Amino acid sequence: MSKKAFLFGLAVIAVLIVSLYRAKYGASEARAEIEAVETQIADAEHRKALLEAELSHMIRREWIEEYARRELGMGPPSAQQFIRPEDLDARVGPVLEEEAGQ
Repeated sequence: MSKKAFLFGLAVIAVLIVSLYRAKYGASEARAEIEAVETQIADAEHRKALLEAELSHMIRREWIEEYARRELGMGPPSAQQFIRPEDLDARVGPVLEEEAGQ
């Protein structure tokens, strides 16, 4: 075997060793990134579950009524607050022509 062939073989082996090391290091970096993304996904799913639970609580009629009374000072409507559609013009005024076209 010639000296050139030996050196070429040695160079190929060195390149393969370096490539193998880089591939192994790249795989461990990719694994760490995947684990970080999976952790973020798990956190987002947990937050989503919490928000869905909060939403299901807040859309209940009882909670909305309680909030309206406590925070907005609202109560059940009184009989004086109801009006027939025919009596609207007398109560709030007629609809103007330019407002009716919108």
